[in-house]
Amino acid sequence: MVFFVLALVLRLAVALASGMFHYPTRSEMEAIALNVVGYGGYDLFSGPTAYGTPVYPLYLAGLFGIFGTGLLAQIVKVTITCVVSALRCGLVPLFAIDAGLDPGIGALAGGISVIYISAVYTELSGGVDGPFVAIALLILVWAILRMWRDGSWQTRTPWWFFAFCGFCALLNPSLLPVMGGLLLAGAVACPAGARRRYLRQTALVALGILAFLLPWAIRNYGSVGAPIMTRSNFGIEFWVSNGGPDRTFNHPYNYDTYHPSQSPLEAAKLADLGEVEYSHMRLQDGIDWVRAHPGGFLRLTAERFAAWWFPPIPVILLPLKLAVTLLAFAGLWLMFRRQPMVAWLFLVTWMTFPDVYYIVHWSTRYRYPMDWQILLCASVALFAAYQAAIARRRGQASRSS
Repeated sequence: MVFFVLALVLRLAVALASGMFHYPTRSEMEAIALNVVGYGGYDLFSGPTAYGTPVYPLYLAGLFGIFGTGLLAQIVKVTITCVVSALRCGLVPLFAIDAGLDPGIGALAGGISVIYISAVYTELSGGVDGPFVAIALLILVWAILRMWRDGSWQTRTPWWFFAFCGFCALLNPSLLPVMGGLLLAGAVACPAGARRRYLRQTALVALGILAFLLPWAIRNYGSVGAPIMTRSNFGIEFWVSNGGPDRTFNHPYNYDTYHPSQSPLEAAKLADLGEVEYSHMRLQDGIDWVRAHPGGFLRLTAERFAAWWFPPIPVILLPLKLAVTLLAFAGLWLMFRRQPMVAWLFLVTWMTFPDVYYIVHWSTRYRYPMDWQILLCASVALFAAYQAAIARRRGQASRSS
């Protein structure tokens, strides 16, 4: 509770000082929500869209429908987002203790989480779903840890877990590779005698995910002409990130120059072709460029990989973020020695969640949902260093006496 309160006070103060309460943001998700409230259409650009899965835009539409689209709605939106972000800070120490880590590690991770705001716009504004995805990932990993630790997956896997996996897929499809990776890791680790049971459970997870995605796919087939199960934006984002020699690893330049949300020329092409056809065309354009310039694509991919793990912007915080990532790598190695089950869950997340972001432009908000794992692993390393220093000091004192 202490970490939650401290984190909430700090985030509200930063939001107030930065003007977020007074100046509404207008992300694609907010634009969809405003169209839903304005005339009942789940639209973006010039017509019906599958650009974003519906959970977060419809949540925003509910806020706008209740509080209007002006200053009051902005205050409520930012406040709720700060509460969710602070809740994640408060849950991390509880997760650490439940995972069997030293309470000192949990306290350290909670304290660092309070002051570490890695993506200000994502964490505070409410324009994107990052804080909600972070909470979902935390709950997902926590639930799987408990089910594997007590063996309940063999006897009484809670039904809410199957529904929750489906909800995660509909909230943000970037969680799908994580769920797939965790299920695959479970199949590898599962005892041979229990494998049939495990496969049945996996099938139920898949059915839960399908049950949540199928209505969305049916809606998309009727509205945009294709049964899109997740979202339609990959082709656009891939081309914006990899469509020419002037592309960079960084999201703002590419987005502001080429994205249909910002470029009138591209917006006109999208309106003429329709969202699905435009996205297919741009995906093919991006693939053609990659085939013609494999070296350029590899360079961009390497830059995006480096930016993901060692965020270069803002430059003033580069040393801090470099240190946090290096400490996290060390902490993960230590966890393999002390709490291997937790370490494997984290490693699978680190191997699956970033994959798509290595081939599209980088942004601090993309890594945000898994930053709590980075901070917790860094806390493991810092606490181990503290313990080693205390032990060394005691050893020196005993020798001198």
